Amino acid sequence: MIPRTIAQAVVGDGGLIAWSDDFDDAWRTEIERIVEAFGLPRGIAAPDGLFTVPLLRRHVAIVNVAGRRYRFLILSRKLYDVIPDPFAIADRFPPKWDGPLPTLEWPLEPLPQRTVAQLDAIFKHGDGPFLLGACQALVDSGRIALAREQPQSSLFRDIWNLIPDSIRRQTSLATFAYSNALDFSLLAMPTIPDGGIIGYLSDEQTRDYPESKYERELQTAVEAGDQNSVDRLLARRSSAETLRLAVWLVLAATAVSIAMRLLTR
Repeated sequence: MIPRTIAQAVVGDGGLIAWSDDFDDAWRTEIERIVEAFGLPRGIAAPDGLFTVPLLRRHVAIVNVAGRRYRFLILSRKLYDVIPDPFAIADRFPPKWDGPLPTLEWPLEPLPQRTVAQLDAIFKHGDGPFLLGACQALVDSGRIALAREQPQSSLFRDIWNLIPDSIRRQTSLATFAYSNALDFSLLAMPTIPDGGIIGYLSDEQTRDYPESKYERELQTAVEAGDQNSVDRLLARRSSAETLRLAVWLVLAATAVSIAMRLLTR
């Protein structure tokens, strides 16, 4: 059974301020590296934001930023793969900035279904071409960096609602960051270097991203009010998952072939 516990830690300028009883001291150095790599300049208070990063090999950190403090929610990679929505997780467990910090536990329930009505409202009230381009780019393993003066929590939440769970699992984001040293897949920054960031789409490039199968089928299903098709699209495998499945099937077939040869000798 997948453990449902979520550890907590709060970090300030002087390092760790508070942590829950299940905090693993082996995480301390990596957490301090993540905070430094976030790039917040000295003397600057960051606006409220959210980012996600892998924590070592087997965990994921969901980090709330406010002023010069960082609240880490640390969950196993296995649990995050079941509930790959940092916005929903952070909403359920609002930051507590002073100790003592309790150990948290995700309830035995799935994430809420993303409904046709919900996605239709996103398309109607948002920048449709940008949203469609962004979700298709991320499905294609692209990366997006936007120049913004404020955190893009609402926009990134909308994009997150439009991409399949398989893409959510492999995508890291920062609603606002001061550097890309943490190698986010989707981020907003106060400034982007002239010429952009190598390997990342700009705002304009995202909006003009070539139409392809996923965004076309999602838009068609939403416009038709077809919840079953929406559910199928959001549950689709990523190309990486499809490749892994193919490899396992080849290995399994090879193992069966070898076993049959040994048995017939």
